[in-house]
Order: sequence, then structure tokens, then C-alpha cells
Amino acid sequence: MNNLLSYIDDYFTGVLNDDEKREFEQRCHNDEAFAQEVAEYISMRDQINARLQQRKKEDFEQLYQQLSVSQKSAKITILRPLALLAAACVLLLIGWFTFFQKTSPQRIADNYISTNLSTLGLNMGVSDSLQTGISAYNSKSFQIAERLFKPMISKPETAAEAIKYLGLTYLAEKKYNNALECFDQLSALSLYTNPGKFYRALTLMERSEAGDKDNAKKILQEIIDKNLFGNTEARNWIKRL
Repeated sequence: MNNLLSYIDDYFTGVLNDDEKREFEQRCHNDEAFAQEVAEYISMRDQINARLQQRKKEDFEQLYQQLSVSQKSAKITILRPLALLAAACVLLLIGWFTFFQKTSPQRIADNYISTNLSTLGLNMGVSDSLQTGISAYNSKSFQIAERLFKPMISKPETAAEAIKYLGLTYLAEKKYNNALECFDQLSALSLYTNPGKFYRALTLMERSEAGDKDNAKKILQEIIDKNLFGNTEARNWIKRL
């Protein structure tokens, strides 16, 4: 067990050479038990990192309070009215260019993905298998996440979430056709809130091949008309495409 843990750790710390890395990744695809061990390692590592980050935050807050008390008499520089006016003009110009200028679909998609999908949150009631897959995704171990999500598609209790997460994994890997298939499957499911169409439009925008922009706009308009998941983003994006 210790040897296996060291082997997994060597992969994530960059100790393995290129051939060994390929062998490791292939094993993740072919060996479900090994993929589960890797996912558990990732989950454990994330928990440790989260605790360290919390400790750093607490130490910083304590130091900040100490410095604030010692520097109460420091002078505060106040911007002149003219400088404030200039700053306001700059902000207005930035806002104008951001919200009213036409933007490439790929840039819009990139911004959304980096802001909202670089890390996936865990929902209450999510199974342990889904949680380990999400942990792998959050650690950018997409091949492992893919390996974990695939078998859960056939299980009724995890199918919808697994299809969604597998599609997002494919999107992160730039396997756009696979992602589109997943989001089509997701759209066909009867769910109270279904993000399938929104993620399909997002994938088309990110891929940006011939015809993708027009197809994405049609989907976004449908999302707006039917008040589906992502309608707020759809209203903003369709003005900028």
C-alpha cells in the first residue's frame, strides 16, 4: 500500500519520466481499482491543502489585525476630485468595451469556463464515487475523472450527474464531440433544472468551428424564450455575439 501511494505521489510531483507517466495514465484507464486509489489520493491531498490554506488565512488575518492596530496613525491619501473623475471615465470605457462590443464566442466561453468551471462544487447527497470523480476533475486529472464518471452513467441514481460531469470533463479535455454527445443525453433527461442545452451552447462557442456560432445563438435564444438554466448568461451573450 505504501509503495502504491508513493507511486501515485511520484506521478503528481513530477518524479516519473514521460514513459512512466503514460504507463500510469493507461493504467488509470484500464484498472478501475487503481483509478479509485488515485482518486482517493487526490481527495486526501485536496483536504490537506484546504486545511493548510485555512491556516494561512487565519495567520494572515491575525497579522493584518496586528498591523492595523500599529498603523492607526498612518495618513490616508485621498484622490483629488479630478483623479476620481478620470478613474470613473476609465471604468465606464472598460464597461462599454466589455458589454457592448462584439466578442468572439470562444473568448466568452473561455471566460465562463475559467470563472465557473475550473473547479466544481460538491452538492449535498452526492455519492462518494461522484465526489472522488469531482476531486479528480478539480485537480486537473481529467483522464482519471473520465474513468470514474463513465461507469456511473448506467446507474439510475447517478446517471444525470455523471453525464453532466463527464461532459464537462470532455469539455476541459477539448474533446468537443464527446462533450456534445453527453450534453445531448443530458438535455433528453426529465430534470427539474437541466443545464444540458446551456452546456451544449457553451461547447459550440468554445469549439468555434464553421456554423457553431449560429447554432449556439439558436440554443441561447431557446434558453431565453423558455427561461431555461443559464438564461441570465444567455441574455448577456447573445447581445455580444
